[in-house]
Amino acid sequence: MIRYGWLMIVMAAPLQVLAAVSFSEIAWMGGVSSANHEWIELHNIGPEVDVTDWQVTDGMNLNISLSGSLPANSRVVLERTSDASAPGTAFLVYTGALVNTGATLKLLRRDGSIEDQVYGGSDWGLIGGDNVTKETAQYTTSGWVTALPSPGAAPDLTVQTVEQSVEAESDNSAGITKSKDSGKDSIYLELPDVTLKLDAKVSDRGYVNQLQTMSVAASGVGDTLINSLRYEWNFGDGTAESGREVSHIYRYPGTYVVTLYASYKRQFSTTRQEITVLPVSLSLTQNRQGDVQVNNDSPYELDLSGYELKGGRDFVFPARTIILANQTITIPKQELGEEGDLMMALYDGEGTMVSSLIPEKLQKPFVVAVDTTVEPDPLPRVSSITYSPPVAMAANEVESGSTKDKETAFDNEPLKEISESASKVPQLASVQSAASGTNQRLPYVLLVVTVLLAIFGIYLAPSRNSE
Repeated sequence: MIRYGWLMIVMAAPLQVLAAVSFSEIAWMGGVSSANHEWIELHNIGPEVDVTDWQVTDGMNLNISLSGSLPANSRVVLERTSDASAPGTAFLVYTGALVNTGATLKLLRRDGSIEDQVYGGSDWGLIGGDNVTKETAQYTTSGWVTALPSPGAAPDLTVQTVEQSVEAESDNSAGITKSKDSGKDSIYLELPDVTLKLDAKVSDRGYVNQLQTMSVAASGVGDTLINSLRYEWNFGDGTAESGREVSHIYRYPGTYVVTLYASYKRQFSTTRQEITVLPVSLSLTQNRQGDVQVNNDSPYELDLSGYELKGGRDFVFPARTIILANQTITIPKQELGEEGDLMMALYDGEGTMVSSLIPEKLQKPFVVAVDTTVEPDPLPRVSSITYSPPVAMAANEVESGSTKDKETAFDNEPLKEISESASKVPQLASVQSAASGTNQRLPYVLLVVTVLLAIFGIYLAPSRNSE
């Protein structure tokens, strides 16, 4: 039973696997100024070892991929959030967090085998650490202890105390905070709250087809981390670009959201700005002297930097040329060449024409040429249909003749068809047809009159003889 009792005691104790590289300090509680200032210290007691593709994991929130080499007999610190989470230079900055309820940390080689493993137990009770005083759990030759933070260095087990009978005081100049505990103050280093901050330099207003330059200034972290950051810009119009300083041109007016994302390994931060892109409204005129006037027809000022006025010669507006709303910039004609009869055009920085001007010498009145040698067509006659004389005669005879004549006239089927077709045509007055019909009947009328006169003469002749 005694043998089994000792076995249970050994199993209950925190397990520390002997290894050349091992966990030597764990700040699972964070720092004084921020709970995010966690770190994990690794101790290499052997020769230099390449730890590329090794893993530090707790099986929950933490999964750190290592890279580089650990020098012989050295201690390195893996820091969360930023390089300022612990004094000294971080071997690696990681994301993720150690839960305060306890976890099991594993150091895995690249083949997945275990190099070291630490059982923290519930609330890290098996290895120590204090979430109030921010003292960390540190491994010594006698096992895990709770001591003042010593990242990157061997534990200092000498308790620094100051006898005081007054309340706790703060020494800001030295960066040391003292907390009263039964007349003794534990002294530990106070770490600042360091987080990555991005200051995006984006103008709040721009113009269509005008180059917009944007940049970023990072702060709050060490220079090493800042120099390693990767910046990704999203201009809000469906385009993106990478770099600390970028340039962009908006093709259409509107208000756009510019988003900047900065990252390094597992560190990242995002910021956003808005830019309003305004349309450009310009016109060109010419004064009596022939000078060209550039007029701002917009209700706001415009930046004409890089705009080009093309005439006999090209004139480029220098950088930072501002034209106020409803104002004019006059360019002497000598700047554009002496030729005053050339068309001039104004182009923006992208080579798009925004306005043009035709000089008065090229402006001619619009005249419609009329050929007076050709007489205009007379007004159309009243009649739109003219019948041929035979058809007209047949129609008249039918109207004025006897029944026999009508029958004879319509015995001719083709003539009948023509007459029927003619009857279906709208009855329109025909001056030509009427005149032609009258001339054709005149001989027949004269013949009838002559015959009647002859008959009348015959009847009158005997009467005269009888007398």
